[in-house]
Amino acid sequence: MRRYKVIFLLCLAGISNLFSQGTKFNLTYTNKVSSEPLTGRAILFLSKDTLTDPDITNPYQLFITFGKNFTNWKSGEELVLNDNNSNSFLSTMNKLNGYYSLRAVVDIDSTSCLFYNNGNLYSDKIIFHSDSNKLNIIDVRVKNVLSGIDFKETKYIKLLKLKSDLLSDFYKTQTFIEAAVILPDSYYNDTSRYYPVVFVFPGWGATFIEPAQSDFQQNRYGMKGYGGDKIFIFLNQDCRYGYHVFANSDNNGPRATAFITEFIPYLEKMYRVAKKPNSRFLIGQSSGAWASIWLQVNYPDMFGMTWAGSPDPLDFRDFIGHNLYKENANLFYTTEGKLTPAILSNDNVFTNKMWSDMETALGEGGQYQSFEAVFERRDKNNKPEQVFDRHTGKIYPGAIEHWKNYDISLFVRNHAGELKNNLGGKLNIVVSDNDDFYLDGSVRLFKETLDSLGIKANIRFLKNDGHDTWTDEIRTEMHRKMDEIFSGK
Repeated sequence: MRRYKVIFLLCLAGISNLFSQGTKFNLTYTNKVSSEPLTGRAILFLSKDTLTDPDITNPYQLFITFGKNFTNWKSGEELVLNDNNSNSFLSTMNKLNGYYSLRAVVDIDSTSCLFYNNGNLYSDKIIFHSDSNKLNIIDVRVKNVLSGIDFKETKYIKLLKLKSDLLSDFYKTQTFIEAAVILPDSYYNDTSRYYPVVFVFPGWGATFIEPAQSDFQQNRYGMKGYGGDKIFIFLNQDCRYGYHVFANSDNNGPRATAFITEFIPYLEKMYRVAKKPNSRFLIGQSSGAWASIWLQVNYPDMFGMTWAGSPDPLDFRDFIGHNLYKENANLFYTTEGKLTPAILSNDNVFTNKMWSDMETALGEGGQYQSFEAVFERRDKNNKPEQVFDRHTGKIYPGAIEHWKNYDISLFVRNHAGELKNNLGGKLNIVVSDNDDFYLDGSVRLFKETLDSLGIKANIRFLKNDGHDTWTDEIRTEMHRKMDEIFSGK
């Protein structure tokens, strides 16, 4: 009898030891950070290189990542992250072993998909040691508040911010359309002069604040030194679920309608922009390039031309290398069971499954959910319905049906009769044949669609230029075309 008792006690000891191994993190903050309870998402970024200060993980800079949503977190209370309540990327907490550097970010901005927003919180960099055979409790003090990310107006860079009645009604709270207005040097010289206007839709990560902080975007799109003077409107596409790309959608609201019926009339009231289709132009990069094409094909009589660089998928028969309409379509695996790459690179092996796992750890507003928020319906929880299984990569056939409404190639085929005459010559698309995200495939299919319908378009495939196709040659050609259309040549 005593022998069995000893065995039983040893078993209990083993079970107890099992539950007392691994690592958990206790986050706290003080009243100096916030006197009000917080709701949002806590995210931890870790590096095995303790000399590295971990930043927000992305496909080109990977860090071990853990994330957890929270509500009503009060100052002085511990917010515990462990393997049972958190999403993870690249490692679980129980597998941590050795020395790590760490930084915590606390995202409390429910209106943005980006982390670099005023009011979000972060910790100092800390270094800790973890023994996977023991219980490790790591205390993380969140004591910094992000600030200083503000729009700074100058004589030639102005903030244009319009409260949208349409979007405010949709969200049941005040919602704005925001943009940076970049004026030419000649704007104040002749108050009777009216200018062509160029609406700029930037790529992922850029917002309307960026042109007020550096001249990168101005240089990228040739806002000075190329062609005649123009007024550039650098638009904000950021929202909770990603980039709304100015498309009307179930999840992001009437973005296109608000842009056309509210924002453009407001702009024309506030600034001296010519009020004719041949004076309005659209240009964009990546996600913003998709937006520019979407607006051009939906409102062909409103704009004189669009110029799109490396657009997001225009034809869902080649969605970053996948035919979403194919039976048993899968975003993660080939038919042979191999993981599919998300980035074209000889050095960086980053798969679509890794991308999905990374975004799950980061929380709402990643690239995949951004697509779903625009292209998909709302689910029963009023979130964007998922189009693929986050564990297996399987495409849900029922969900993909709603995506067809945003397949631009399919849209043009379905509206060929009305578009053939008023879309011809207005589409300019440039993409590299080795685009980092396999976007050239959908452009080729879109070109085939336009060619088959007899719709004239300027579509160019560059050699080995990756995802950034903006060159002096491209900028010169783009501005020359806009000047010719504006002058009526």
